[in-house]
Amino acid sequence: MSQTQSYKYEMPYLNGFVMLAILVGATLFAIILFFAGSVVSGVVITPVLYCVTRFYTIPPNTALVGTLFGKYAGILPRSGFYWLIPFYSTTTVSLKTSNYVTATLKVNDASGTPIEIAAAIVYHIENPAAAVLDVENVYSFLQIQSESALRTLATHYPYTNDGNSDSLSGNSESIIKRFENMVQERVELAGIAIDEVRFTHLAYAPEIAQAMLRRQQAEAVILARQTLVRGAISMVGGTVKELEKRGIVNMSDSEKAKLVTNMMTVLLSEENAAPVLNVSGD
Repeated sequence: MSQTQSYKYEMPYLNGFVMLAILVGATLFAIILFFAGSVVSGVVITPVLYCVTRFYTIPPNTALVGTLFGKYAGILPRSGFYWLIPFYSTTTVSLKTSNYVTATLKVNDASGTPIEIAAAIVYHIENPAAAVLDVENVYSFLQIQSESALRTLATHYPYTNDGNSDSLSGNSESIIKRFENMVQERVELAGIAIDEVRFTHLAYAPEIAQAMLRRQQAEAVILARQTLVRGAISMVGGTVKELEKRGIVNMSDSEKAKLVTNMMTVLLSEENAAPVLNVSGD
C-alpha cells in the first residue's frame, strides 16, 4: 500500500481544572462589570459561555483524534479532564483490547481438500490517528483483511501432516506466528496492533467429512496391521530359534513352515483362535 500513515503527536490542550478556574474568574469579572453598568460585560460573558463547551473528560484507554478546519491536529491519548482550543473537532477512539472472531471460511488446503476454518484475533488500536483518518471503517477493515489472510494461509498448508511439512491440524507455532504476521502486515495502515491469534474452528468440509473419516480409519487400520505383523514375526522367529537352541524339538523345514503358519494365524486373527490339538501322536 502506498498510502502514508498518519503519525501520532499530541494536540494542544490545557488542564481542565486550571481552565475552569480561569473561566470562573472571567465570569465573576463579567458579573462585576454588569452590575457596574458596563456594556463590556456582554463582550466578556459571550466567549466565556463558548469556552465552557470545550471541556472534555477522557476515560481510561480512550483517545481523542483532533482536526482543525479539516486538517489533522493531533491526538490526546491520556485519560483526565481537559480543555481544548476552540474550533477543534474531535473523534473518540477506544484503545481497549478487543477480540474479533472471523466467519467460518470454506477453502481448499494445499492438497486441494475443502476444509472449514475460522480464527480469533486479539487486537488493540495502536495509532488512533491512522484508525480514524487513514481508513473508512477500522473494524470493517480488520474484518476483511484478517479473513483474507486466513484464506491465504489455509491454501499454503495441508489439513493433516503428511510427515514432511507442517499442517493446519497440528496447529504448530510456526503457522500461528506466520498468520499473526500476515494479519499485522495487512492492518498496519489502520494503526492496529495484533496481540494474539488462534484457530477457533478447523474441520473438513461437510461434503467430504465422511469420506475423509473413512480414509483416516483405513490408515489407522493399516498402521495397526503393520505393527501386529512386525510383532508376530518377531515372536514366531524367537519361538523357532529358542526351540532349536534348547533342543526341545527337531523340525524339518516343512514343520517349521507349518508352525509359522499356525502361530501367525493365531497372532493375527481378529477373532479368538480355537486351535485343534492333535493327541493321536500322528
